[in-house]
Amino acid sequence: MASVFCFSCLVDDEVENTTQNESLARVYGFKEDVTLGNFVGEPGATFEMGVPVHYLGGNNGLPDNTEVKITYEIGTIEDLGLTPTEYATIFSLTKAQRIALEDGNAEIRDFVDEAIEGTHFDLLDATNEVVVPANQTFDLIDTHVYNDALDASKISFYVLHLKTIITSGNTVIGEQLKSTIVKLQLCRTDLAGTYTINYSSGPQPHVITHLGNGNYQLDSMMGWPGSGYTSYFYACAGQLVFTEWQFSNEIIQGVPGYVDGSGNLVFSQFGIEDVYSGRTYTLVPN
Repeated sequence: MASVFCFSCLVDDEVENTTQNESLARVYGFKEDVTLGNFVGEPGATFEMGVPVHYLGGNNGLPDNTEVKITYEIGTIEDLGLTPTEYATIFSLTKAQRIALEDGNAEIRDFVDEAIEGTHFDLLDATNEVVVPANQTFDLIDTHVYNDALDASKISFYVLHLKTIITSGNTVIGEQLKSTIVKLQLCRTDLAGTYTINYSSGPQPHVITHLGNGNYQLDSMMGWPGSGYTSYFYACAGQLVFTEWQFSNEIIQGVPGYVDGSGNLVFSQFGIEDVYSGRTYTLVPN
């Protein structure tokens, strides 16, 4: 579920930024600008999570033959220079929330929670160093995430920022690849079953199957009951967000879906590119 755009970051004087002559220099960084941690809600639980730092290229595709040690730190989301549209993409904000950011009437922390080290999560290496072994392509920044500190109805986030390579050799941190937003989400696992949508032509059944870790499969896309047009969504941080279906037409969600107080799954401002738009579908559990 990582976003597909690249963001720029402020330059830390300690960071070796140049990526010139990448055919010679080995480049390290995060593969994704967003790292997603989805956890099944379990009161009292501590979740283990590893954020990977990768060898990304250079030196004709050959990683270092000695270990590479990189320091990291907790950054701030303001350092990333994101636009309201980029915030909306990353955090599945509504149109109204995006506009509030654009108009300066809100900040991102009004809509999502900033995770605090020592409360929501802990970095397990006290030295804040990640070590990629010789001739290997990645290592993990190991963390613990705490269920009881997370808000099940919201996305929590923090920013990891690679600082400097402290081993010798022709090795650099990729300028556009040195930060990642870590999203922490508690996910629901109780939505599987048969539901009914009351179409204008009459009620029709839809079957939802839980695939694990808050990910679900809908047997037929809304609007085509019984067609076998399989689609997929996740139910995390209080949001129901479709991720894909078998056709290339984009799934449009003006706002994320949600579970109402009666257990119905509600999708408003919903559409399929070039087919329909602005519909509201309510799936009522049988």
